[in-house]
Amino acid sequence: MSLFTIEQAPCPNCGTIAEMEVFSSVNGDRRVDLTEAILAGTIQSYTCTKCETTFRIEPSINYLSVGEGLWMMARPLAAMAHWKDEEEIANASFDEAYGSGAPDAAKEIGELLTVRLSFGWPAFREKVLIAQHGLQDVTVEMMKLAILRTRPANPLAPGVELRLLNVRSDQFEMGWINAITNEPLELFTAQKALYDEVDGNGAWAQLASDLSAGSFVDTQRLTIVPEPMEPAD
Repeated sequence: MSLFTIEQAPCPNCGTIAEMEVFSSVNGDRRVDLTEAILAGTIQSYTCTKCETTFRIEPSINYLSVGEGLWMMARPLAAMAHWKDEEEIANASFDEAYGSGAPDAAKEIGELLTVRLSFGWPAFREKVLIAQHGLQDVTVEMMKLAILRTRPANPLAPGVELRLLNVRSDQFEMGWINAITNEPLELFTAQKALYDEVDGNGAWAQLASDLSAGSFVDTQRLTIVPEPMEPAD
């Protein structure tokens, strides 16, 4: 089931209040249109009627696609600062819905699912894209590290992320994305041969283990020291 509420959000440019659909869950099997909106970057996007500024509400969405074997909790970008606590919350949410705390019928579905946690729209979109193309996200993350090692002049900066944007035959369209504004800073093409090279390569085994140690599978898992989440009031 896909669930949303109608919420009011101010335009970040002029402050005009907009009413928009804000999703808490998306079922990709039943609502293909919402999956397409995630990939197109239009879900929870709104253009201000006064100043015509386009803006998006950050994700706080549970995404399910049984057909693609993916259950994911997508969280706002700022929540990545305490990704370890967020990972525990995601795992507990999955266990309740499809794991140890779920009815038997739901557990059977859960056995078909990979559990993932993402932060911000570019990472959320990327995970959905990876699942659609039957790729392994751990291998995609290792491919990114190979690119970082060999490609000169990468625009490394806080808030800038390297993301897989599209898959076309034997080529991967990659991009450095401003994760705050969702704007592409630099686009380039990587050969699928690089993905194949690191996939199952014993020299990458330890790195693959480190990346897949939890549901937050992302190169930033290796570089961001998680802060504790502030206790709820």
